[in-house]
Amino acid sequence: MTRPCKADSEQTRDRILDAAEQMFLEYGYGKTSLEMIARAGGFTRGAIYWHFSDKVSLFNAMLQRVKLPMERMFEQKIEQETDPLQALYEMCHASLMQLFEDERHYRVHAILLTRCEQVGDLADLHQHDIELHNRIRQRCEALFVSARAQGRVAADLDEKLAALSLKSYVMGLYLTILREQHEQINIEMVQRLLAMYFDNMRRATVTQ
Repeated sequence: MTRPCKADSEQTRDRILDAAEQMFLEYGYGKTSLEMIARAGGFTRGAIYWHFSDKVSLFNAMLQRVKLPMERMFEQKIEQETDPLQALYEMCHASLMQLFEDERHYRVHAILLTRCEQVGDLADLHQHDIELHNRIRQRCEALFVSARAQGRVAADLDEKLAALSLKSYVMGLYLTILREQHEQINIEMVQRLLAMYFDNMRRATVTQ
């Protein structure tokens, strides 16, 4: 077999990943085969195996084209923000807005969060997700500790519960955006819901 030139090879690889996105979104990870992906993209299974060893490696490559929700939050540069609650808000806001601003980001997260189970051959991905969530939780806890020290939240705030609450709220918004039609949940609604959450955190400040 003649080895394709680099540009053609990368183009084919992108077409495979585009077809995989389409099939995973329509049928879910478990019900999608490499044969279905090949047919959808108009190429052979051999072309897939040229670039990917199996369905798991193809799935992981698809994920690598976007940032996962918690990764997006973790990478936000917030150290210069003097208000810890504002820093938390910026982390969450940037992550949620990308669902509206980037169609690929939306599709891949719809697949990841609603169209596959992170078990079996995706167990490694599940473990990575757990570790990432733990790092995000620790970062959020530290920011809540700072907010408490600055008097921006209630003096008796439990940072562990607050971090868990925030994570649950944001992931709930993620799933709502992915499962609802855009006319039912739009950018303005999400921004208002997120602002309400942080306004309530600030109002909970105890000033005796």
